[in-house]
Amino acid sequence: MPTATPSAVAKPRNRRPLPQPLIYRERDLNEVTRLSRKAREDAMRAGTFPKPVPLTDKCRGWLVSDILAWLEARKAERDAA
Repeated sequence: MPTATPSAVAKPRNRRPLPQPLIYRERDLNEVTRLSRKAREDAMRAGTFPKPVPLTDKCRGWLVSDILAWLEARKAERDAA
């Protein structure tokens, strides 16, 4: 049985962690906001929920930063009441 030479031994790679998502898709948004699709659509029309970013002709997403800012604003409204 041949033995591995030092150059043939795989060295561990320093892998960097995967980045956090920048965009939420529809299913992610359901989990994060717990709002129904209709409630979000109504809020977008009223201007109280962030608008989506078109990704393709049939696909859209929401910037995580916009959604987190929206959530923080809801928390601030709650705390001010």
